[in-house]
Amino acid sequence: MKTVLLVEDVDALREQLRDFLESMNIQVLEASNAEAAIRIGRSHRGQIDLLLTDLKMRGKSGWESANEIARKRPSMRVLYMSGAVSRPEWNDYQEKPAGSYFIQKPFESEELKALLMTILAE
Repeated sequence: MKTVLLVEDVDALREQLRDFLESMNIQVLEASNAEAAIRIGRSHRGQIDLLLTDLKMRGKSGWESANEIARKRPSMRVLYMSGAVSRPEWNDYQEKPAGSYFIQKPFESEELKALLMTILAE
C-alpha cells in the first residue's frame, strides 16, 4: 500500500482529498499546514511515497515543507497543487525541484487519479 502525506489548509478540501485517496487504497497522513507536515515527515516511521501539498498556505509554503521533508526522505515524490499558480507559471519556474509534479486547482478527480497512478508507479 502506498502512503501519501496530504497537506491542505482548507479543511473541506483536505477531507475530500483524503476520502478520494483512501478510495484508491492509499494510506493517507494528513496535515493542515506546512509545520504539521514537517513534523509528520520527520516522525513517521514508515515510507512516505508522495507528498501532495498545496503551494500557498498560511505560514510556511508547500515549497518550504517539501524541501525540509525531502532532507530526510530524498526518494519521496512531490505533487504540488495550487489555484494561485498557473500551469505556465509552474512551467517557467526555474527552481522547481527535480522529480516534482504540478496540478492546477480546480481539477477533476480523474485528472488527479491519472497523475497519481503515474507518479506512484515510478
